[in-house]
Amino acid sequence: MKVNNVSLAVIAVASKLSSSVANSTPLLLSVDGVTLSLDDAQVQYHKNQNHNGANEVAVSGNGLSAEMVGNLWRAFPLPEEGIEVDENTVLEFKFDLEEEADYQMICLDEDTKAKSARCFVLASRTGEPFNKKYYYPPQYATPENNSVDFKIPIGRFYTGNMKYFAFVQENDLDTSKGLSTISNIRMFSEEPNNLVMTQNGEEILIPDVQTYLYLNKAAGDKDSKQTFMHITDDGKSIQLGGNSWKALEFPSPIVISPKTVLEFDFNLIEATNGEAICFEEDRQITNDQKRCFFLHSTATSNFDVLLGAENASEGETKHYTIPIGLYYTGSFQYLAFISFSSVKSRGKSTFSNLQLYDDDQGPGLKIIVDGEEVSISETEGSYGNNQDSIENVLEISGDGLAAHLEGNQWKSVALPMPIEINAATEVEFDFFLGERVDHHGICFDDNLVENDAKHCFVTANTDNWSQHNLSPKTSTGETRHYKIPIGTYFTGPMNFIAFVQDNDSGDQSEGVSTYSNIVFSERPELNLGITQESVRQGLSVFNQQLRYADNQNQDTASNLIEVSSDGKSATLRGNLYKALEIPGGLTIDDNSVLSFKFLMEEIAEITGICIEENLELEKDFPRCFPLAGDQDVSNDANWLYRGVEQTYSTNEWQTYVIRLSEFFHGDDFKYLVLVQDNDKTDRTTGTSSFKNIEFHETSQSCLKNVDFEFSFDECTIENFVNEVEQLMTNTPGCIGNNAWVELLAFFDVNSKLQIEEQIGAICTSGYKEQYLPFEVIMGKHFQFSDEFFDGGTTWNYENESRDDASRIKMVQENHANRAIGMPDVHNFKKCELRAAMCCYVASRKGTGVDAEPEDNSDACYMDFSGAQQSSHVRDGYSIYGNGVEGNLNCHGFAWGDDVGNADNALKGNSLFQVAMYDSLYEKGLAEELPGAPMCGCVEQMPVVTKANCTKVEVDQTVDVNYNGSLTEFSVNVEIRTINHVPCTDNDLSSHYQDLVEEGKASQMEKDYLDTRLVGEGNCPGAISTFLSEKGFSFS
Repeated sequence: MKVNNVSLAVIAVASKLSSSVANSTPLLLSVDGVTLSLDDAQVQYHKNQNHNGANEVAVSGNGLSAEMVGNLWRAFPLPEEGIEVDENTVLEFKFDLEEEADYQMICLDEDTKAKSARCFVLASRTGEPFNKKYYYPPQYATPENNSVDFKIPIGRFYTGNMKYFAFVQENDLDTSKGLSTISNIRMFSEEPNNLVMTQNGEEILIPDVQTYLYLNKAAGDKDSKQTFMHITDDGKSIQLGGNSWKALEFPSPIVISPKTVLEFDFNLIEATNGEAICFEEDRQITNDQKRCFFLHSTATSNFDVLLGAENASEGETKHYTIPIGLYYTGSFQYLAFISFSSVKSRGKSTFSNLQLYDDDQGPGLKIIVDGEEVSISETEGSYGNNQDSIENVLEISGDGLAAHLEGNQWKSVALPMPIEINAATEVEFDFFLGERVDHHGICFDDNLVENDAKHCFVTANTDNWSQHNLSPKTSTGETRHYKIPIGTYFTGPMNFIAFVQDNDSGDQSEGVSTYSNIVFSERPELNLGITQESVRQGLSVFNQQLRYADNQNQDTASNLIEVSSDGKSATLRGNLYKALEIPGGLTIDDNSVLSFKFLMEEIAEITGICIEENLELEKDFPRCFPLAGDQDVSNDANWLYRGVEQTYSTNEWQTYVIRLSEFFHGDDFKYLVLVQDNDKTDRTTGTSSFKNIEFHETSQSCLKNVDFEFSFDECTIENFVNEVEQLMTNTPGCIGNNAWVELLAFFDVNSKLQIEEQIGAICTSGYKEQYLPFEVIMGKHFQFSDEFFDGGTTWNYENESRDDASRIKMVQENHANRAIGMPDVHNFKKCELRAAMCCYVASRKGTGVDAEPEDNSDACYMDFSGAQQSSHVRDGYSIYGNGVEGNLNCHGFAWGDDVGNADNALKGNSLFQVAMYDSLYEKGLAEELPGAPMCGCVEQMPVVTKANCTKVEVDQTVDVNYNGSLTEFSVNVEIRTINHVPCTDNDLSSHYQDLVEEGKASQMEKDYLDTRLVGEGNCPGAISTFLSEKGFSFS
C-alpha cells in the first residue's frame, strides 16, 4: 500500500463541530506510519442518502476522531493520487457507539457512487443493511459492547486506487438520532496471520487464505462473501462474525487416524442458527461425507446431514474433546468453520487452541479365544445403519476386560484376526445393567451392517428388537452371566464384536451397561469308547448338537448337553432332545453291547439314551431306552422299556449294560441321542449325567471255562463284580475288558438288570440251603401265620399262658445263629420299600387280663386298599385321629436293596426277633388297630407317627466257587453269630436314612417312607392330605 506524491505537511481542512459549522481541524489518517491530513471539504457519499440539512462528520480538536451525529453519508477526499490498496492492506481503528442508528459503516472507495462493495458494517440495529454488498467484520459494536477495536484486512476484499474515505450512519426514520465515533485510524501493510494448530505436539501454520464452502454442489450457496474470519495476532484463535461458511487450506494434507482426537476451546458470544468446525478433503459438503461438528444449533432441521456435538450456550466458553477418528478417517486438505446465520451480520464466536493428537487409549479390549488371550487394539467404530451416537465413546477398563457404555451407542471393535464360528462354538460373558433403555445387546458379525442375518443377542430391553432374545433378561442393577451356543445360530468368520445400547427415541445420554469377561470356546468333543476283540479305542464326536424328535416338537433349542473338559461325561439340564453324529456310524449285530454310567440329580419326566439311524422319534422303530423319570413309559411305543433297569435314586452313579441286538440291529446307525423330557411345566428343571459311554463287540465270555472262587463278608452285587474285575486283570483274554460286558456274555443275558438277577440268585443260594422255614418256628400251617400277622389266632386272643408259643424261646436258644426264611404270607409279599413293622394295641404278658402296651406312636389313618386281604374289603379307610386310639406300640426293621446284603438275606431273622421274640414272647404284645394288619410291609400298615427299630449284625463268611468245566456255582455261607440291636435313635425312619447314606436305599424311597411314618404331631396334615385325595377336607 502506498500514498501517491502526498506531502507530509498538515493541510487544514475546514469542518464543523456541529451540523452547521465546518470543521476547523483536519482528520488525521496514518498510512504506513505516515500521517495524512484530510483537509478537503466533505462531500456527499452515495447519492440521495443524505437528507436536507444532514450533518457533516465532526473531527475532534486533535484530528484523531470523527464523530457522526444523526443520519449522514459523508466522504473525505483523499489526496489526488489516492491510496493504493493491495492484498495485504489493513485498516485499523476504534469505534465507539453511543446511540444506535440503523447501521454505521466505514468505507474506502474509488468514487462517491457507492456502487461497488467498499464498506464495512461496524454496527447494525436492523441486523442487515439493505445493500447486500457491504462487508461484515467478525466483530461489531452493540449497546452492550459499545467500544470495539477493529482490524479489517480490506485488501482481502478489494484492491486498487482509492480516492475517498467515507463515514456512514444510516437512520432514515429519525435523522437526528444516532451518535458514534471513529478514532485512531491507521492503514498499513501486514502479512496475514497464520492460524496455529498443533498435531501430535507439532505446530501447523495454516495460511489465512479464506475460501468458501460448497454445499450440495451449489457453489457457495450458503456463504456470505461479505463476511470474513479474523485470526488473532498470536495465531491461536480465529473469530467468526455473521453468516460464514469458509475454509482454510492446510499447507499439506493432514491425516486423521482411528485414534485421532480434536481438542479446542469455543466461545459463543452471539448465537446464530448454528456453529461448526469441519475437516474436508475438498470444499464440497455432501450428505454422504458428514465431516462437520455442530457446537450449537437452534435450527436442527437444517443440519440433519451433518454430525452433532454437545451444544454450547450463548455467552459460554466450552472446551471440546472430540474423538474425531471415530467419525471419519483419511487425508484432509481443508479446515472449515461455519457460522450459519439467516441474518448475515449476526453471530459472533471464537475457536481457540486447536490441536489434533493420536490418543493412546490404554489397553484395548481383551477377550479369551480357546484359552488364549486376544488383545483388540484397534479403536472402535460404529455398527448398524446410522444408529450410533458417535460422541458417546465406548470405555474400556484398565485391565481391558470390560467394555462400558453410557448413552446411545452402536459400537464395534475389529478383531486382529477373524474368529471362525463353527457349530460347536460358544461365547460367554458377564453383563451389568445400570440404566435400561430401548434395548441392549451384543453382536458378533462379519461386517458392520445390522441386518436380517441376526447376529445380535438381546440382554435387556424395553421395546422389541428383531434379534435373538436371551433368557432371562437382566434387570436394572443386576449382573448376569450368559453362555450362548453361538454356533447353533450361525457359523462362519467373525470380524467384529459390537456393543449396542439403543436409545435414539429419547435422551441419547441415557443408558448405562457393561459387558465383561468375554470368552469364546469350542464345546469339548464327546469321547466314546469302541472296544473290539479286547482292544479299546477312543472315538471323538464333534459337539454339534442336532435337534432330535423335531417331528414331535420335543426339543428345547436353548438347552444343550454339557460335555466335560475331558470329554468323558455329558450332563443334561432341562428339557432337551439332542443328537450327536457318530463319525463313520455304527453297525449293530448280535455281539454289540452298549455300556455307560448314569447319574440322576433331579428327576425329570423321562431321561434316556438312543442309538438312531435318523433324527426322528418313531413308534414303529423305537431306538430309545428310558432310564429314569416320573412318567410311565411302559406302554409308550416310542420307548424300549422291556428289560432296562430304571434309576430311582439320586446322586448315585448307576451302571448300565445293554445288548443292543436284543432290541434292534443294522449297519446304518449314525447318531447317539441323549434325551431328558420335561416339557409339561418348567423346561429348565431336571438334571442328569452320562459318563464312560462305550460300544463293545464281544462274541464269547473269557471266564466261562475258568475255575475261580471268591470269599466275602457279604455277597453283594458290587462285591461280586469287583471280584470279577480283579480276576479279569490276571486272566488271559480278559485283560482290559469291561467286567459288566464280560458278565453279560458269561450269563448270556441282555442287560445289567439280568446280570444282577443272576448274581443275586447265586449269592442267596447259600442261605436258602440252610433257611429254617418260618412255619417250622410256629409249628402251624401257613394259614395260621397269615391270621397271626393280621392280628388273629389264639396267640393274640388268649389271656392265659400259651404253651405253643413257648416254641419261640426254643428257637431263640437253639437256632439263634441260623438263617430264617420269611413266612409265605400275604403281609410280606410286596415290601417295595424293604421295610416292615408291627403295631400293637394290647398286652397280655402274665397278667391274666388285658393291658395297654407301652405307648410309642400315634395312629393317623388306615387305607384298606393297601391291605385288602387283611381288611377283607377292596377299599375304604379308618381315621384314627391323633392319639385317640389309646396306647399304640409300633416296632419295625428294614433291609438293603441288594439281595446279598446280610440284612436282606436275614430279614426272616429280623422278623422273628421283632414280631415273635421281643413283641410276643417277651412283652406279650398283641392285636391290631381296627381294619389294619398287625404286622406287614410298611406300605400295608396304618400311617403312624413313628416306630421303634431293630437291626441285625452278622459275623459271617460267604464263599463262592465256580467250576469252569461244569459251568456251575456253589455257595457256602458260614454264619458265626447273628445279633439284633436297636437302630440309630431306636427309630425306623432314622435307620432308613442310614440305609440311604450307605447306598442301600434311595432318597425317593425314604421320601415315600416319610408318608407312612409322618413324625410326631403330623397326623392332622397326613390325614388332610389323604382325605383331599378322596375329595374331602379334614378339620
